[in-house]
Amino acid sequence: MANHDSEAQFIDIDDLRIGMYVYVDLGWIKHPFALNSFKISSQEQIDTLIELGVKRIRWSPEKSDLEPPPESVQGGSDEKEHVSPSADTAQKIGAGETAPSTPPASEATEGGEHPSTTARQAIAETLAAEAAARAEERRQRQEKLAAQLDSLEICERKFATAARGYRQLTDQVTSQPEAARERAAAIVGSMLEEMLGEEETAIRLLSETVGERTAQHSINVSVIALLLGKSLGLDRDRLEALGTGALLHDIGLILLPERLRWLDNQFTAAERRLYQEHVAHGVALGQRMKLPPEQLTIIAQHHELADGRGYPQRLSGEAIDPLARIVALVNLYDNLCNPAHPAQALTPHEAQRLIFAQMRNQFDPKVLMPFIRMMGVYPPGSVVELTDGRFALVVSVNAARPLKPNVIIFDPRVPREEALVEDLERAGDLGIRRSLKPLQLPKAAFDYLSPRNRICYFFERAMLPPQNGAHP
Repeated sequence: MANHDSEAQFIDIDDLRIGMYVYVDLGWIKHPFALNSFKISSQEQIDTLIELGVKRIRWSPEKSDLEPPPESVQGGSDEKEHVSPSADTAQKIGAGETAPSTPPASEATEGGEHPSTTARQAIAETLAAEAAARAEERRQRQEKLAAQLDSLEICERKFATAARGYRQLTDQVTSQPEAARERAAAIVGSMLEEMLGEEETAIRLLSETVGERTAQHSINVSVIALLLGKSLGLDRDRLEALGTGALLHDIGLILLPERLRWLDNQFTAAERRLYQEHVAHGVALGQRMKLPPEQLTIIAQHHELADGRGYPQRLSGEAIDPLARIVALVNLYDNLCNPAHPAQALTPHEAQRLIFAQMRNQFDPKVLMPFIRMMGVYPPGSVVELTDGRFALVVSVNAARPLKPNVIIFDPRVPREEALVEDLERAGDLGIRRSLKPLQLPKAAFDYLSPRNRICYFFERAMLPPQNGAHP
């Protein structure tokens, strides 16, 4: 680990003295000190460092303020401190009276305790209280971190299960189309069972390693479409149709050659026409699966645009099914974030801004505006700079409170694996100043936050809002 100070050097733990400025090269929750570097002010701090099992520790002579050794005190170690007599005492000495002797240092005061003993007790009690407070803070942090990791693990496990189910249905759709339909219904039904509870839900950014590429896109579109449908007040039957249609919207791609399954800006006109045929292939497969009409319509119209510039039928406005309008918007958003070539990917914030600024005429405003409100100005996966100058990664957004997302903040004092998700709803005046491209981050912040090359979403139970303006 690099030195934090140009004069820093190592010293054996047994040679520590009060006044030394030291660096504790341990994780945030692995020691009780408020900071990772500080000046030793008490023997208790030295004892704590020894108890941590540290053998050698870095210190900075330049920043240290060592106490002089006893033999260097003026007059020698055995010389008593000179005390000037009071005027009354001087008069008595002049009159031939014997001056009262100064009470020895060990003599107790009127209260029965020597002042230095009382002071030591007070210091010991203060240090004990501070240690207890740090231990409690460390315990709470460990609990929050464990809950955070558990929630992420649950989300990723559920996403992986859904992605595995999707791959299985694509394997059987041509040979067992009705079984594939039942599998699709089961995937969507499982999502709805959790999503339709009374608790609020948040959109959660996952690691990009869950599920393979085709499954990621289909699950992403299904999850976001369902959350949007829920925010629009759709009933369960409509949500089932929406979720299943979204899950299967690209099912026709399995009948195309592998190289044509992802739209590429380098396609020739002939290749683009072949790619667009996945819509007709999807409808044909959906008919073999005996999908209900609403679901077939979503597959047939998920590339139609409100301005009539979509395909294959160039429908416009009210001619496009309301559920297909939802899937068309979410499908475009995910394709902008996760294109065929990762180098062409937009950040979630950029994708949403592009849709609103340049493509708003292609979508129903009754769908577009709720989508933007739900995803937030900075959707999960956005890299941002906070109002205090720190860098952060947006990891989840509560659809009910989108302006204050949950973020992981770059803090070099906290190991990356121990970083807590911070809820900006509970962070007072702290907010987001601007969105950044990942490559605009300093290298240390980039490595710490690990912006995703591919954006992958699921949903989780949202954190409750702070009560009465209190902040934890």
